[in-house]
Amino acid sequence: MPKTSRTAEFLERALAFSGLSQREVAERAGFDKPNMISMMKKGETRVPIERIPALARACGVDPVPFLRIALKEYQPETWRVIVTYLGQPLTRDEEILIDAYDESREGRDLDLSPAMRSALVVLFGELFEMKEAHAGFPHE
Repeated sequence: MPKTSRTAEFLERALAFSGLSQREVAERAGFDKPNMISMMKKGETRVPIERIPALARACGVDPVPFLRIALKEYQPETWRVIVTYLGQPLTRDEEILIDAYDESREGRDLDLSPAMRSALVVLFGELFEMKEAHAGFPHE
């Protein structure tokens, strides 16, 4: 597996964000051998899909973007079926944004024009920059 694996890159960033050693993450995520974390981070072996929630918890990151990236990379056909029939899984932040939108709209719709959508993209970009400056781990 090449180093250009987006899943491996996400794991590498999650490990850095956690502030923990690979051994600590391995123990918290239930891996017997800490070198497995290193092999996954380098893209030498795939991150087992079923272990992603435990790895995310151990690193203190949201499992949804981690799962999304891994499924798109490792099992794109399965990902397409999931999204087609069950919908796009939401991160905790996405759920909060939808709740805030619902709370503020009072039955109205924004009817987003291209200009309004562009303004939202700029706003979210600035929010991510502020978050990265303080926490060091960008959202996916």
